[in-house]
Amino acid sequence: MKHSRLFILASIPLLILILLGVLYNLQWLSTAAEFLIYPLLFAGFYKRLDFKNLNLSVFLLLSLATIGMSFIKEFSPVYFFMLILQMFAYMFLIREALMHTQRETGNRYILLFFFVMIGANAYFVSDHFLELGNQIGDLFDFGLYSMYYLVLLALSVVGFIYYLNSYSRKSVFFITLVMTIIVSDILRDMAVYYLPDTSVLLLMSFLDFVGVILAFQFFATTEKKLKLINLV
Repeated sequence: MKHSRLFILASIPLLILILLGVLYNLQWLSTAAEFLIYPLLFAGFYKRLDFKNLNLSVFLLLSLATIGMSFIKEFSPVYFFMLILQMFAYMFLIREALMHTQRETGNRYILLFFFVMIGANAYFVSDHFLELGNQIGDLFDFGLYSMYYLVLLALSVVGFIYYLNSYSRKSVFFITLVMTIIVSDILRDMAVYYLPDTSVLLLMSFLDFVGVILAFQFFATTEKKLKLINLV
């Protein structure tokens, strides 16, 4: 078993603590356990990570800063500052994916699939955002969420372009990470504004945990196209 996989397994008890914190409304426990996942995975992946990579370093720092601020996120200005930090972290994810994206001419079926997926993703995100807009009264808050969801949309577009042009293991990690981020963020907004249900928070916390692992896998994996098996 790979060294990194052992540390992924070792992080499962932290996931249990996160979920227990959600169940018993112990915000400090969930936040502390989520923060500890990063140094644990860092220990498992450090041999495969290139810390000269600006995108990796800034993404990790912004992610850790966001989690650290979760201890006091009940204060409204802090919560929205966390959104800004997350938005910038996603921008560096986009930048990393673009660095590995090679422009290739796709056939009409690939292009059709691309536009269908982007259209469906844009529809569901925009529908959620419109519903969210009915719950947000402040103009500044609405403007910040608008920018945030534009970054999410850009992240999804870049993710599909990278995946369809590359079809590498690294791109598979990235597109899975992107979908995890989008669903988790939508669940977070549901919990904050119009559906504060424990099951929503549990699913969101689980997806956040998976997203951290996928982010480490993405940055640690080298760009190499997958071999397609001819089944005919």
